[in-house]
Amino acid sequence: MRRPAPRWFAPLLAAPLLLAGCGDQSNNKSEKTGSNEQVGTPLPTPPAEDAPEPLPALRAGTSAPGEHAELKAALAAYRVEGEAEYLEVKIPVTGDDLSLDWDRLHIELADATPGAVGVMATATGATEAVLQIRRPKSPARPEALRGALYARRWDAGKNGWVRVPFAAEGAPAVADDAGLQARWAEAMAQVLGDPWNEPHPWKQFASGRILTWLKGQPGSKSLAGADLLRNRPPRTDLTQLMDTTTGVLSMQEALQHDRGLRLPRAEGPRTVAIADCKPPPLAAHPFQAMQAALPNPGGGTAEALAAVTPAEFWYARVDDVRLLLRLLDEADTWITPVVQVLQQNPEDRGLTARYQRQLGLRRSDLTRLFGHTVVGEVAVVGSDPYLREGTDVTLIFALRQPEVFDAELARQLEGYRGEIAGVETTTVTLAGVPVQRAADPSGQIRQHRARVGELAFVSNSPGALARVLAAAQGQAPRLADEPDLKYMLARDPGTHQALAFLSDKFIAAVVAPQQKILAARRQEALAELLVPGYAALLHGWLFGHAPKDTKEMTAAGLLAADELKHADGAAIAFTPGQAARSSWGSPDALTPLIDLPPLEKVSAAERDAYDNFARTYQTYWQQFIDPVAIRLDVRDEAASAVADVDVRVLPLISATDYSEIASIVGNSRVTVTAQDRGLSAVWAVGADSGLRRDMDQLMRTLTGKGDVGLGWLGDWVMLGVDDRAGLVGLLSQWDDTAQLPPKRERDALQDLELWREIGKFPVYAIAEVKNPTMLVATLAALKTTVESVAPGMVEWGEVTRHRDLPIVRIGVSPGAPLLPDQAMAKAFGIHYVQTGAAIVVGLDRPTITRVIDDLLDGRLPKVGAATDPQFVVQTRTGVGAPLWTALLWMLQGQANTASKSALRSAEILLRGDPQATANAGGLARLGLSYFGFAPLNAHGTPEFVLRPEGAADPLQGSAIAPTFPALPIPGSPIERLMQRLTAIRGEVSFDKEPDAAGPDARSLHTKFSIHLGPQVP
Repeated sequence: MRRPAPRWFAPLLAAPLLLAGCGDQSNNKSEKTGSNEQVGTPLPTPPAEDAPEPLPALRAGTSAPGEHAELKAALAAYRVEGEAEYLEVKIPVTGDDLSLDWDRLHIELADATPGAVGVMATATGATEAVLQIRRPKSPARPEALRGALYARRWDAGKNGWVRVPFAAEGAPAVADDAGLQARWAEAMAQVLGDPWNEPHPWKQFASGRILTWLKGQPGSKSLAGADLLRNRPPRTDLTQLMDTTTGVLSMQEALQHDRGLRLPRAEGPRTVAIADCKPPPLAAHPFQAMQAALPNPGGGTAEALAAVTPAEFWYARVDDVRLLLRLLDEADTWITPVVQVLQQNPEDRGLTARYQRQLGLRRSDLTRLFGHTVVGEVAVVGSDPYLREGTDVTLIFALRQPEVFDAELARQLEGYRGEIAGVETTTVTLAGVPVQRAADPSGQIRQHRARVGELAFVSNSPGALARVLAAAQGQAPRLADEPDLKYMLARDPGTHQALAFLSDKFIAAVVAPQQKILAARRQEALAELLVPGYAALLHGWLFGHAPKDTKEMTAAGLLAADELKHADGAAIAFTPGQAARSSWGSPDALTPLIDLPPLEKVSAAERDAYDNFARTYQTYWQQFIDPVAIRLDVRDEAASAVADVDVRVLPLISATDYSEIASIVGNSRVTVTAQDRGLSAVWAVGADSGLRRDMDQLMRTLTGKGDVGLGWLGDWVMLGVDDRAGLVGLLSQWDDTAQLPPKRERDALQDLELWREIGKFPVYAIAEVKNPTMLVATLAALKTTVESVAPGMVEWGEVTRHRDLPIVRIGVSPGAPLLPDQAMAKAFGIHYVQTGAAIVVGLDRPTITRVIDDLLDGRLPKVGAATDPQFVVQTRTGVGAPLWTALLWMLQGQANTASKSALRSAEILLRGDPQATANAGGLARLGLSYFGFAPLNAHGTPEFVLRPEGAADPLQGSAIAPTFPALPIPGSPIERLMQRLTAIRGEVSFDKEPDAAGPDARSLHTKFSIHLGPQVP
């Protein structure tokens, strides 16, 4: 099982998702506490700037594949099977072509029609390329064939694509090859099922299903070696299905391997009581004793809506619904798409539309309805973290005008009745409270509404609403009574515009056997729900059109009758072009876990898998659960705003992953002045830091001297990048993800221009010096060591002065042997300056002088007080500035790389149903129905076309022939991000907790101040 990422990093990723309540908050009455005051203070007066350097232009255009000379091919075999014909083509491969890395799945055929599927049966290095082609039957036996292959080839130090045309003349050598169909099937199965060849769950399914389909074709059983299903064990790993951090696609790849081959499940009978599955032995913290030890144990403001929230639910509250709506707007506009880009899964699951439809609400109407005159505070609560797959969402409203609220919700539901057929309203009783239920047969509407006093509840889940109503009436444990929430509120007292809280009981429920095993079963049910849609797409690949109904699919041997039901017997309803549905939900919206029948019995395999999960969880997270509190406040600043996000995870015990980070900073604190430009990171370095000890040992080992090391180092270290043209210059020399590849006459290590750009890269490091004498001795020892190890190879000496401080350069001597070009010696060097209080190291001399000015003018970090952070990262830039441009290019490059997975999904859909995917809307709908998501291209839309080399984006091309447009791309999520964010400052500290938590207990405290520019249309 893959080890989860350390949770100290989670707040750094989560914080931007909670910043979005920004903009015009006219009723901002929250009392700010614990905000990041450094960002709110006026910026220091920047020093006089030198003339800005011009930025290199983006290399726009299309990277078309190179053209290879046409290869002579031969039609080796031919066979007609039903309405399809099979061709085998052989192409001799000689000389340099033996190193071609072939794309085995994309074969360009002249006059190709839907349903033509070719594959290369041989791999790279074979002296003969063998192509297997299946296509609709021709009127007569073919006498010629023309087409092209695609391959990668190393040329001038670059691995680029090349198009290799081929032509075959003459009749097939074997006119009726009985084994040809089997060879085509085996080659297709091998290429589609290769986990290293652009994996996808559908490919795993198709790989196996082609083989099982072949066994049902006339005459195939008599073929020698036709039993292609041998030696294919199941890949399903139940433990992996219980890992919350594992990607859904990777789990489904394993499951679809088994589904495609129709391998029987070997789970065994469910005879083990769920009580026999023991959760990780996670102890609770002594929160009451900890709270009693606080300076003000009774401090903090009570969360009123937490008094009606079940103790085991997650909780998020805003004091004005407009804040919640802004969060949703920001998330849809750029936060969610950018996070998907960074996670390499550019897809649209329509989450906001899904949940608002289930709740019977419309966000556009909520803005008018739910102003502060109709409702007060609003809370959103739920029982599990599976938002993408399908979870319960319950909204709790503190009403001010109940009649207006009820009338408007009824009006919005009527609007949905006009769009979705069969919406019916009934009344049920949950936890003794009458509940109005509105639902349609397809499950798109799942609204449940109730009132208790002046509170209104709207939920998509009867199970969740029943628990919420029980808590509201004091019939079940309430979050407000939980000691961890009480402690968290007293630990950081004050009121905030928004608060989110993950309690001990919520985290314990997530890792408990009931939820984990049920979530694993739901993943298996999802795999079963995907099978009909996957089979329909395979039908399109094989026959060039979508099936009319399931009878056509079963008649073709692509879907078995028993695959229209789950392993538990529940029926699966499916119509081609629509999502499969059952009591487990649909691929685009699974039934919330809380609404599934609770587990009573499990199989021995499930018990063993859960035990393995529990052991792994305990190993990584030790014996304690870490509750999390996230606070959000927004400060308006003219047309822009600043969002302050405060995250605390507590307590942390010494034997966890957090201790690895805390050991670097120790107990030291640092205060850092807000910067006016660039990117920087500052961290405290404790006197007993493990990093300091390790570096000391390294220095002494390198020099062979026991009196050198880091004894001169003070209390902080800083790394930064100045906002200078050298940033973009180096990126332009190296990057080929956001622009055309650079043209080089020679190898990168010998490229003089590249080394010049490296020498101008504006990176720098600063360290506080507490013992200048020892620093001088250390530098002298290092110089002596270098000169003795590489005599005459390095020049080390003063090159200039700035403000009367010598700037020392360390570089390669022009006369050094093996130096390709003497000019390289001047192109690159390391500079350092000692100011007395600090030492500055960098590459670019103008960057060094600017940093010296900051230090001498008082803009340097200082030792902080007990309430200051231990790590600070901040960035500030402007539209069109070098840092802004570099970030834009890098993010777009990341999006271009991530889009390769979207191109895979798009190609499957385009070839699987050419009619339904003729436009972007149709492709998105089919993707949601068959995959549970719509693939998105690198500029954030579901627009794709099919080309001979695979799926392509009309604006940015295909993986083989990418097009690089001018940046930013108008309307793209990255453009919106780059226009929206203007500055970010983050602070991290490990704060001491009361001794009742343990002598070494610390909490992780993270603050972000995020500056947001005007809204982007």
